[in-house]
Amino acid sequence: MRQKIDFSKCTLFALLSIASLFLYFIGDNGEPLPFALAYAAASAGTSPLFSVLIGFFPCLFSGEPFSVLLALAQGFLLWLGFFLQDRLRKADFSRSTFFPLFFLALGLVLFVFFAPFNAYTVPFVFAQNATPFTQKTVIASMIFLIACIFSVALKALFRKLLKCRLRGDEIVFTIFFFVMIGVGICRFLGFNAYLGTSLFVLLLFSAVTKDASVILCAFTLSLPPLFTIGAAFEKFFLFGAVIALFAKSGRLATACAALIVFFGYGYFEGLYAYPAPLLVRAVLSAVLPSLFFVLLPNAIVREIENKLIFYREKHLTRIAINRNRAAIGEKLFEISAVFREIQSTFSALGDQDADNGAKEYIRNSVIDTTCQRCPNRNHCRSKNAEEYLDRLIEVGCLKGKTSLIDIPRGLGELCINQSGILYALNRQIGEYKRYRLEAENAAAGRNLLATQALGVSEILKNLALEQSEPLRLYTDRERALSAALMNAGIVCNEILVYGDEESPTLSLITYGKADVIKIAAVASHVFRLEMIISERLSLNDEKFCCILRRKPHFDAAFGVASHKKTGETVCGDTHSVIKINERKFMVALSDGMGSGEYARRVSESTISLLESFYRAKMPSPLVLTAVNRLLTFHKEERFACVDIAVVDLGDGIADVVKIGSPLGFILSGNTVKVLETHSLPMGILDALRPDTAQYQLQENDVLLFLSDGIADAFGSSSDLYEVLRSIPTSNPQELADCLLESALHAYGGKAKDDMTALAVRLFKPLAA
Repeated sequence: MRQKIDFSKCTLFALLSIASLFLYFIGDNGEPLPFALAYAAASAGTSPLFSVLIGFFPCLFSGEPFSVLLALAQGFLLWLGFFLQDRLRKADFSRSTFFPLFFLALGLVLFVFFAPFNAYTVPFVFAQNATPFTQKTVIASMIFLIACIFSVALKALFRKLLKCRLRGDEIVFTIFFFVMIGVGICRFLGFNAYLGTSLFVLLLFSAVTKDASVILCAFTLSLPPLFTIGAAFEKFFLFGAVIALFAKSGRLATACAALIVFFGYGYFEGLYAYPAPLLVRAVLSAVLPSLFFVLLPNAIVREIENKLIFYREKHLTRIAINRNRAAIGEKLFEISAVFREIQSTFSALGDQDADNGAKEYIRNSVIDTTCQRCPNRNHCRSKNAEEYLDRLIEVGCLKGKTSLIDIPRGLGELCINQSGILYALNRQIGEYKRYRLEAENAAAGRNLLATQALGVSEILKNLALEQSEPLRLYTDRERALSAALMNAGIVCNEILVYGDEESPTLSLITYGKADVIKIAAVASHVFRLEMIISERLSLNDEKFCCILRRKPHFDAAFGVASHKKTGETVCGDTHSVIKINERKFMVALSDGMGSGEYARRVSESTISLLESFYRAKMPSPLVLTAVNRLLTFHKEERFACVDIAVVDLGDGIADVVKIGSPLGFILSGNTVKVLETHSLPMGILDALRPDTAQYQLQENDVLLFLSDGIADAFGSSSDLYEVLRSIPTSNPQELADCLLESALHAYGGKAKDDMTALAVRLFKPLAA
C-alpha cells in the first residue's frame, strides 16, 4: 500500500486544495483566484490535471450551475495550455510558457465577458463610477499578475524550501502568497481561526529559528487581519517580541509567555466583556495552538531545525577542504611508499655475494701466479687441493694474513711450493683488506641512507593519515559559539570548528579590535574546555582571524645552569628545549666525550640532529638510530651521552630516553625517583640499545638531567641525594643554580669537567 500511495504528494494536494479554497473566498463574486494557484502549481511541476482540479474544486461552493460550467471551461483551457506546451516542448516559444499563459488569459477573458458580477464600492473618487465590466477587466489583469507571482513562490517552496537560501524576489513573492492565503482564512473562517493558526506558526517558527526573525514573521502575519477587518498589528508584534524573548527557554515557557500576552492584551481589548460563546471561541483560538505546540513531537521540531541549519551552512567550503586534504594525503602516502621502497632496496643490497666473488678472485689469482707452472698441478687438482686452498683463504681473510701454521694438513701434504702460496695469498689478502674497508664504508652508508629513507617514509605516512581524515561538522557548537560571542559584543561572520571533541580547534573571523582574552573566555564557556588563542592573523586593518585550541592541563617552567671545565674556553655540554606541537615539548641534554671545543661540536651536532628529527615528527626509535649511525659514520670518533624527554602537557606523560648518561631524577615533593641507564654512549656501536621508560608527572614534579661533570662531583649517589633534598624545587632555575654551586664547592672551586644541570617543573596555570 505504501508503494502504491505517495503520501507526500497526497499531503501536497490536500494543502494546495485548502489554499485554493481560501483564495476563492477572498472576493465576493467568485473571482478565479484558485486558477492562479492552479497555474502556479502546474508551473512548479505538479501534474496539470490535478492542478486544474485544485483550481476547479472551490467553484463547487458557489451553488450556481453557470459559474460551475464557466469554471470548468476555464480549467479545460488551462489544462490545454499545459498539454500543448508538453507536446511542443522542442519549440523555442514553448519554453517560455507561452501556451499556459495564453490559455490562462483566455480563461480570464471568459470571466470578464460571462461571469456574473456585483460591482464593488471603490473608495477612490476616480473609480467610483467604474462599470462592472471595467472592474472585471482590472481584476482579471490582477489575477494574471498574481498567477505569475504565485508561480515564482511555489517554485521556491517546492524546490528550495529547507534546501538552500531563497532569493530576494522569491522571499517577497512567497510572503505575498501567504498573505493572500491569510486574507482568505480571515474571510472564510473568521479572525479567531486565523489568530489560532498564526499563533501556532509563530510558536513553531521560534522553536526552529530561536532568533529575532520571529518579529518579522509576526509582522507578516499581522497583514491579513489588517487588510480584512482593520485589526491593529501591535498585538502580533507583542506576540512576536515575547516569543522571541522566551524562544531559548523551551517550548512550554514560550507557549505560557504567549498565553500571558493574549490574556493581558485581552484586558485592554475588552475580551472579558464578550458573551460566553464569543469568549470561549476567543480563548480557544489561543489555548489550542499553544497546546498543540507543546505536545508536538520533538522529532518533528528537531528535523525541521536540522534542515534549516543544514541549508544555512556553507558546505562547499568544507567539501573543498576535505577533498584537498584527501588529495594531499593520498599524494603524501604515495611519496611515503617511494621512500619505503628506497629503504627496502638499500637494505636488500648486501655484500655477501661480492665478498664471495672477492674470495674466488683471490683463489684464481693464487693459482694463476703460483700453481700454473708447478709440475704437480694435475696431481693436486685430482686430489681436490682447491678445497684446502679455499679454507686457507677463509682463515686468511678473517685474520688479515696467513702463515705456515694456517695451512691445512691436506694442502701441506700435496703442495710442494707452500712459501709461494703464502706469499701470493698474503699479497691478495692485502688488496682484500682495502676492498673490505671500502665495502664496509659503503654498507654503512647504505644503512644510514636506509634509516633516513625509513624515517622520511614514516613522517610522510603519518602526515598522510592526518591529512586524509576529513573535517567533522560541529554546526550546533558553531551556532552556540556565534550566539555567545554576539551576546558578548563580538561580531563573527565565519566560524569553523574541527578536530576531535576532546581537543577541538576553532577558527573564526571577527572585526574591530576585539579582546582576544574575551574570545577565549567565551569559547571556553561554550565548549566547557579551557581554550587559548593559538594564532592571531591580521587580514586587514579591521578584520582578523583567531585560531583557538584547547589549553593544556599543565604548563612548564625551565631552568638551566652550565659551567665549563677550568682551563677550557667553551663548555662541551649542550642542551635544548623545543616545542613539538601545542601540547608537547622536548628537552635534551648532550654531553660530548671530553671537554672543550671538540666536545662542544659533538654535543651540538647531536642536539641539532635530535631537534631536527623530532620537529619533523619522526618516530623516536628511528630518530635515535639515525643519529647514532650518523655519529658512527664519521671518520672521527664522536661519542655523546644524551638525555631526552618528550613531555605531554595534556596528561603529564613523559617519555624519557637515556643513552650512556649519568643519573637523572624526578623530584616529587619529598621523594626522589632515580633514572638510570646501562647503555653505551651514542656513536660507539652501530646497534644502539637506549634505556627508555615512561613516567607520569604530577603537578609540581621536577624532571632533572645532569651531565657527568655534576654527577661525578659528589662522592656517592647518597651525597647527591642529600644535596637534592636540601634544595627547594619550586623554582627550577634556582634548583639548577644551587646544584651547580654545590658541585663546584665539592670540586674545591675548580671544575674538573664540563657541568650542566637542566630542570623542568610542571605546574597548573591559572584558569582564565
